Amino acid sequence: MSRVLALDTATHACTLALYDGGEVCGRHEIVARAHNRHILGMLSAILKDRALADAVDVIACGVGPGSFTGLRVAVSVAQGLAWSQELPAHGFCSLTAQAHTAGHHGLLHDGDRVLSTIDAQIDQLYGLWGEWRGGAFAADGEAFVCAPEGLLAESSRPATIVIGSGARYEERMPSDLMSTARWLPDVTPDARVMAELLGTGSLALLPKPAYALSPQYVQRDIGWKKLSEQGRRD
Repeated sequence: MSRVLALDTATHACTLALYDGGEVCGRHEIVARAHNRHILGMLSAILKDRALADAVDVIACGVGPGSFTGLRVAVSVAQGLAWSQELPAHGFCSLTAQAHTAGHHGLLHDGDRVLSTIDAQIDQLYGLWGEWRGGAFAADGEAFVCAPEGLLAESSRPATIVIGSGARYEERMPSDLMSTARWLPDVTPDARVMAELLGTGSLALLPKPAYALSPQYVQRDIGWKKLSEQGRRD
């Protein structure tokens, strides 16, 4: 087992936790657009006067997709802590973390077809398709971004449960894809779940140098135009 400090700020939740010797100590707060003002205070409360290097073996960070500013907060904090204490870092997908959080809290059942989502704003959502099997989330492929109406281009298989803030677009999603789905819009990544899964080895822990950690932006030419396409401005 490893002592894992996990954090994620890809959504409106600011979440940070330490797994140490079978115990998890964490903080999970809904603080949209204020992650940078809370995360270091949360870390101080969790460490309880211990030095970071004496309490942590690996720093695990949610690298997105998600809020542009939120991802930069998480990655910069993780890198700064890792560099300062010569600790390795591990990046994890925030959409996958969200699915594991839902499963940990008993919201998913074996065989569920899952769509994990995060509101990408400007009428788009980040998404990841997969299934909940044997107590773990198995993703179909890679995270994507699309308009709600474009989900058929990502998968034609119906979902049985949609989790995360992207569920706010329910009425715009293809009806034949979502007609039987359960909707859980309030689920967010929880660092307490990820710290425990990575610390116990339930999920593979792949430590790398801090410089290898980077935000994973999922971008496509949707919802905006290139400068050459915008035409003349008056």
